[in-house]
Amino acid sequence: MSTEASRPTRRAAGVLTMGVGAALLSATGQPTPKVLARLAELGLPDLAARLAVHAVPVVLVVSAVLLGRALGKGRSKTMRWIIYALLGGVVGFFTGYTMDILVGLPAFIQAVNGPLAEPSVTDIALWAIGAMCIVLGLMMMAALAVLGSPAAYAIELEPDDDPEAMDIRKAEREIFGLSCAGTFATGIASIALAIAQQSGDGATLGPSIIALVAGAASVFASVILWNLMDELQRRQVVNAYAVSAVILTAGVFVWSIAEVQGLVPPFSASASFVAITLAQIIAGFIITTAAAGNARAKKRRTA
Repeated sequence: MSTEASRPTRRAAGVLTMGVGAALLSATGQPTPKVLARLAELGLPDLAARLAVHAVPVVLVVSAVLLGRALGKGRSKTMRWIIYALLGGVVGFFTGYTMDILVGLPAFIQAVNGPLAEPSVTDIALWAIGAMCIVLGLMMMAALAVLGSPAAYAIELEPDDDPEAMDIRKAEREIFGLSCAGTFATGIASIALAIAQQSGDGATLGPSIIALVAGAASVFASVILWNLMDELQRRQVVNAYAVSAVILTAGVFVWSIAEVQGLVPPFSASASFVAITLAQIIAGFIITTAAAGNARAKKRRTA
């Protein structure tokens, strides 16, 4: 009875958590002058325009989650998360178009490390990867490590997921804690590398040292994490690395041909890091999701 009564709350938990996260992110930013000017042309007062723009991320995120649930109903878990990812990309684009997020961060970095040059495409990708890793590490994995099952239900977007998948045991909390540390360190390393590349002469050493230390911490956490994994988890990691290696090898080969023809610029070491990281994240997500779906299907067949 209690389980049935709790289902509506659990179905709403993921939506509410995402909405609160979007509100906190919105609070760190400010509307772009271009958007404010267009709203002023429509006759909207400045205060009302600012409040409306700050509400955009919350409305978009909640709408994306609800629309993702509707579009993904009856589809495989992998397809549902692909839908979520596509909708998330749309939300990210419109949020970035209407707001400048973390407006105080660039000013703080420049005050400490000196002026930053305009970011290249690779720098933007490093900033994006870093922000994603930090958010995933702090908001999701750390919460799972500290709170366990309540946190799992709070961030779960799939309302009909297997309750056993939400049962976070003590040993699994340790794994989530190390995953949090490794993911967070990767995020710091990515952002520090971007800052080093954007820094002027004589200002690259500091962020470079931070990037190296954070990268070493990420590797150390990964080694400990590997020793705590069971055979199934290790197989998923190996498969993810194998798939990402194949994707990256093919991509770099095609890029090399295009580079010889003068169609694309040379592929830098930092661009390689971005490509490897993205390939591993995508491959790991797809393989883990597929493995979870196969396990549930096997369980239903044997039930």
